[in-house]
Amino acid sequence: MKCLLPLLLCAACGGGPHLSSLRCRDAKACQGVENPLELLLAVDFDDSSGTLDKGTLNLRVDGQTQQQLSMAGLFAAQQIAAGTQKGSLQFANDMLLEQMTQGQKVHVSVKAVNGQGDDSNEPNLDFALHLGAP
Repeated sequence: MKCLLPLLLCAACGGGPHLSSLRCRDAKACQGVENPLELLLAVDFDDSSGTLDKGTLNLRVDGQTQQQLSMAGLFAAQQIAAGTQKGSLQFANDMLLEQMTQGQKVHVSVKAVNGQGDDSNEPNLDFALHLGAP
């Protein structure tokens, strides 16, 4: 019986939501037309609890959360039913940078929290800032 107890505890732990395939929505361009610091992104989600729609999506730049989006709002805007466990989300991330220099490396990531307070992993993308016309 002692050997089974740790196994049972681990099985009950769950693991929270999982995010994957953070990507640009459009294969040709990742930036917004009017705002070059706006990234148009998408990410796939999987949350066995079915409570992701009651949580938040944290948009992070260089390790710091800059925006927190309501998952309820994202689900509603994209016509994803409440309680959906798997799917894809689209969102815009307006990067706020303290300084901007040509070629500056920017690390963008997302992290979700479901309605049970469980954190997800943190997929990421790296960008280089190019100022002015190409």
